[in-house]
Amino acid sequence: MTTPTLNDRVDVLAKDIKSIYVPIYKGLSIDDLFKKADETPGVFDYFPERRDFSRLPRQWIANVLFTVVGKPIGDFVSKAIKERNDRVVENRNLVIELDPAVAEAFKRSLNVSSKSFISSQLEIVS
Repeated sequence: MTTPTLNDRVDVLAKDIKSIYVPIYKGLSIDDLFKKADETPGVFDYFPERRDFSRLPRQWIANVLFTVVGKPIGDFVSKAIKERNDRVVENRNLVIELDPAVAEAFKRSLNVSSKSFISSQLEIVS
């Protein structure tokens, strides 16, 4: 996956890059991603000089971090997205009560569009 370069940086081949979508949410800024990446020794060997960080595209940074660090970055992003979505549901009062039998039938339904609703996200609260 990597090859040493003349400037003591490490190259990653394009075919080895893993991509990840990182929305612009509180807790998912570039600084937040870099703080999480700091937990992995040597991760900044894959980046240019620190003075050039401000010129790097957000998506490029996210993809390189996900490629190099892997699951911890993916988990960090997923957790932040879930926390944000939970806050939105709570703040906008988007929780509805359903009879448990109706909720279960709805969850099993084959007629629910996955484009507008992901039935696996449905939680049955007793």
